[in-house]
Amino acid sequence: MTVLQIVKGLIGEEDVSWGDSDTTFSRQTHTGGSTTIHYIDSKSIPANTLGGVIDTHLHTQNTDTGTTATTFVINSGGNSATLSSAGLAGDRTYTFPLTAQALAGASNLASTSASYGASMVGIQDSAGNFSSTTVEGALGELAVSVAGQTEFRGYKRGFKLGYSSTTAVTISGGMWDHRGTTNQNVYTASQLTFTLGSAGSNSGSTNLGASELHYIYIDDSAVVTAGTALLTASEFLNSTTAPAWSNTKCGWYSGNDRCVGAILTTAASAIVEFFVRSNNFYAYTAATAIVAFSSAAAPTSYTNLDLSGVMPVFSTCAHLDLNPATADHYLFGINGGHNAVTTLSISGANVWSSTDVYTDTAQILEWDSMNGVVTVILLRGFYIDEL
Repeated sequence: MTVLQIVKGLIGEEDVSWGDSDTTFSRQTHTGGSTTIHYIDSKSIPANTLGGVIDTHLHTQNTDTGTTATTFVINSGGNSATLSSAGLAGDRTYTFPLTAQALAGASNLASTSASYGASMVGIQDSAGNFSSTTVEGALGELAVSVAGQTEFRGYKRGFKLGYSSTTAVTISGGMWDHRGTTNQNVYTASQLTFTLGSAGSNSGSTNLGASELHYIYIDDSAVVTAGTALLTASEFLNSTTAPAWSNTKCGWYSGNDRCVGAILTTAASAIVEFFVRSNNFYAYTAATAIVAFSSAAAPTSYTNLDLSGVMPVFSTCAHLDLNPATADHYLFGINGGHNAVTTLSISGANVWSSTDVYTDTAQILEWDSMNGVVTVILLRGFYIDEL
């Protein structure tokens, strides 16, 4: 037989039929027999220009709901991004944004513009502390809460005055709540030296006069100008204007200026030397003790003793030294009460004795004596009320 006859005997009369190439069909040969022939489909037709067969380059829709692969790579031929399940302790679901939500990337989440960043990030609040569900909303609620806090209202620590010279005082480091143009905690980072008077640390200060009480303030206008809560000597002020207690601000204020203390001047317009000790006791030295009652007969019925010229408005307790010409017994009471709060017996002539006495809010007390002897009273100091 010729080769042609052999080939013709091997193929059917219809040797090409489309179908699943994985299956076969029978066809009759020219000799009357039959032969099994595979169908032809995309898996069996060469694709010369692309390589392989056509089936390799045809898309088949994948209806799988998942994969067992632990990673998925985007742009595997270049700088790729890989979605990896490594380290997961449980299932996680990534849900596309809802209709009203934006699809956010790294730049969106880092943005501080409205509707981006913290306004897009949710918070876990299982305790129900916030009504908001985003970081931005929760921060807003916290800001309102902090602004409304009252436990720090009137707070003070430090700013203790000390004598420096006849024209200056020291102010120790500290922090005080200041409710002025801005409500804030103002502070110092070191001990300051504040020089009083218009030519001193603050040109708005009052010049020192003879035998005057000068109050030291946090100067609100200077704080505003400085634009910082960190104070220097320039943000303090001295004035003869007395402060008043503010229940709202919980401190002694003159307008928006908060009082931190006071000094007294001599007849020569110099600061009387002083020191502040425990229990907020503001003391004068033996050389600078103030004469509260000059050598004269003591009263024998309750009589006012006015200390308002030498005690600041934020003090209602004075420390007195008494010296009688002969022995005597003294009684001291708060003005208007006519009842003794403090009594003092001095058994010898020209003997110095000390006692604490209480005044009313105008720094006036009442005093009486048994014998009305000639007596000298010195103010050795006073106790500072809550500033």
